[in-house]
Amino acid sequence: MKKLALVGMNPRTRSNAPFDDPDYEIWTLNEAYTGAWMKRYDVLFQLHPRWDWERNNNIADPNHPLFIKAQSGTCLFCAGTGMASKEGLDVECPHCEAGQYTVPEHRKGKEIVMQDKNDDGPGCSKLPIDNMLNQWTKDRKPYLTSTFAHMLLYAFHLGYTDISIYGFEMESDTEYIHQRACAEYWIGYGRAMGIKIEAPGAKILTGKHYAYDMENGQGYRTRLELRVNHLKDQLRNAEAEAVKSEGALNAITPFKALPEVTPAFDLHYDEHFRRKGFVSFLRGAIRETENLIRMYDAYNVDGSEKPSDAAQMLGLTYELG
Repeated sequence: MKKLALVGMNPRTRSNAPFDDPDYEIWTLNEAYTGAWMKRYDVLFQLHPRWDWERNNNIADPNHPLFIKAQSGTCLFCAGTGMASKEGLDVECPHCEAGQYTVPEHRKGKEIVMQDKNDDGPGCSKLPIDNMLNQWTKDRKPYLTSTFAHMLLYAFHLGYTDISIYGFEMESDTEYIHQRACAEYWIGYGRAMGIKIEAPGAKILTGKHYAYDMENGQGYRTRLELRVNHLKDQLRNAEAEAVKSEGALNAITPFKALPEVTPAFDLHYDEHFRRKGFVSFLRGAIRETENLIRMYDAYNVDGSEKPSDAAQMLGLTYELG
């Protein structure tokens, strides 16, 4: 069996994938095929439900439904006009030629793993999730919080024993951080079974050796403060973008029932709630980092405080009473 590379879209390591090594099979996901950096792939995972992948307001690839179905035809972005708007100016549609979308050559012969078989999509196969849950989870209760987790578990299911990971960072300053714990869980699970799993150049499998490599002094606290300031800068920008997207949504809402306006309304609706979600995530990240600073201060008392002061601070931080 070939070595397997799971390739995501984070720019830190995605281009380092072994595209030129024939010993590797390449799995990727969603609309990654649109990137110039994606030199080749063997299997594409699109695990969103049909109503999601078939919608015509996909920002990453407006013609994604046509791509899945390997169907050339009228461009879904410009509705066949061949024109689009950019900063108030009319420009040629970037997603087609003269209003016609042509399925790219790399789509031919590719397997697309999906929730359902989708017979109108050549090469589409159904992820055997029931068999996977029966074999790999207790009481068939899934702990799979991302497409990446499904991809990794499917690789176990098929018997791959040498897996490399690229473009899946799930870093603390992205909206994907909530997926990281699940990814690390399955990576550890696989390693415990003797499967070789590496993430060359990534930070997902790195960290300080607790109690051996622990930092002392103010350096660690300073970095936490810098992190808070960076997150606050991101929050200010994200809040401003959320306000703008809300204004755009409010402006178009009265006309959302008009057939020619509905696609634009759906686009603004999705964009606004995506931006609101990112604002909420940043606020939570700031609170957690500030809690870390409070814990650090409580733990590293200088002798003038009573031990109970530190205990009280830790208790307040975690609401232990």
